[in-house]
Amino acid sequence: MASILRQGIVLSVARYVEQFIMLLTPVVLVRTVGTTDFGEYRLFWLLATTVTLLFPLGLPRSLLFFFARLDPEGRRIYVGQTALFLLATTMLAALLIFVFSDALPSGMKDLLHQHGFLLTAFLFASNLGLLLDILPNATGQIAWQAQAVLITSAFRAVLVVSAAVIFQRLEEVLVATLIAACMRLGVLGYFIERYCGIRLFPIDKQQFREQLRCAIPFGVATVLFHVRKQAEQWIVASIFSSAVFGIFSIATTLVMPFEVLRGVLVNLLTPKMSRLHSLGNHEELLRLNNQGNVIINAIIFPAAAALFAFSDEVIHFLFTQEYTSGSPVLRIYLLQTMIWAIELTPLLYVFEQGSSNLRYEAVVFPFAVLSSLVGVRYFGLPGAAIGSLLSALVVNALFLQRISKVMGIPVTRLQDWNNLGGILGVSIVCALVVRLSADLLKPSTPVAAIGGPAAILGLYAIILVLTGRYRTLAEMRNKLGQIDETVASSRVEATGHRSQADATPSASCASGKAG
Repeated sequence: MASILRQGIVLSVARYVEQFIMLLTPVVLVRTVGTTDFGEYRLFWLLATTVTLLFPLGLPRSLLFFFARLDPEGRRIYVGQTALFLLATTMLAALLIFVFSDALPSGMKDLLHQHGFLLTAFLFASNLGLLLDILPNATGQIAWQAQAVLITSAFRAVLVVSAAVIFQRLEEVLVATLIAACMRLGVLGYFIERYCGIRLFPIDKQQFREQLRCAIPFGVATVLFHVRKQAEQWIVASIFSSAVFGIFSIATTLVMPFEVLRGVLVNLLTPKMSRLHSLGNHEELLRLNNQGNVIINAIIFPAAAALFAFSDEVIHFLFTQEYTSGSPVLRIYLLQTMIWAIELTPLLYVFEQGSSNLRYEAVVFPFAVLSSLVGVRYFGLPGAAIGSLLSALVVNALFLQRISKVMGIPVTRLQDWNNLGGILGVSIVCALVVRLSADLLKPSTPVAAIGGPAAILGLYAIILVLTGRYRTLAEMRNKLGQIDETVASSRVEATGHRSQADATPSASCASGKAG
């Protein structure tokens, strides 16, 4: 079995290529379809993304937890009931959108009037396609998933960019987007048929209730989390024009690579931590989470600091001068990214802290929305992002406190704070040195946009080697491999004499109860 780090590198490279391709699309669109059409294109994605984030209610991601504990027939049942659930919730979402269309921002109402059928079809294809982001990971087919990500993202980019360049109209761009989503469904169907199978009917009511019981608290908490993050986008879309929303959305586009890297970490760690938890090996479980966080943040912290230091030049270079007013928004989101970079989701999952997660998100949500509304009034466009930043601080603190209580471990031991703080400090110093040097030398925009972040990352790498932190990261990488071997050997042993109680998700959920 490949090591966790190798799997992470393979999948992260694929995801980053996907993100680069996705970034290329708006770069082309701002130069072909004009500011108004670009704003409407971003509104299309805001509506579609909102549905994708809110209505699955955590069921697809719950497969990462269950697959490590299910036999082949159980896996087919869980895939089938998850697919049916996605179809039902997407149908509900589409109905709600059209029934309450008058309550949507004006730009979105025009979008629905002109492209309602395209949006509806895309919602179904996109939501079912979520399984392609989960199933290969859950079944251990990481290399297969990486190839699928590269192929589907390249196909989408070719279609969308070609439509934008040739037709220079929004409708053709949306048609190309729909075709790409349908292609993902085809790839998903091939994977299901070959690697895990599916059983749609009859639904096993007991197992479906068990999946809902474990997934819904996390799903609802995730809904509140994404509503909180999306709230400022809806506020901007309601108060400002489509063109201004396009400027605001640039920031969300540029921070997506960091979100993807965090998602890769969660998807890789959750099945392995679930297996360690079922074995009662909490020490290795915590070590796996801690070392994974340090290694991932050795990438996130310097990259976020580099983008923060040269946000004006990067936006100008990629999206033209018209969009540089989104730079303050990007910087606020980058600060939020650094807060969320310490990933606690796998720990919450394996200790079944869905109810606590839900409670914290419910408490923080009104505070976040109110902060964004006040921020817009007093600080304009950048103020809309303040709610996410403040709520991220509060929620992460609550998560740390809760996990500390559940595991009986002080917060000071929950993460490797020394290495995390050292990496963050080095990243900030490198960003300051290179930024001040650029202010003195005054390079051109393209040189600053490319050379500035590259210089920060280069200086960061040199300091890691000189201070010996590189050796520390290498040792953590080796320990991750040892933990991965422990998980793999436990799975091999379990296949020979797994008891019925261990094979049923009900027993595994019960055993996951924390004190």
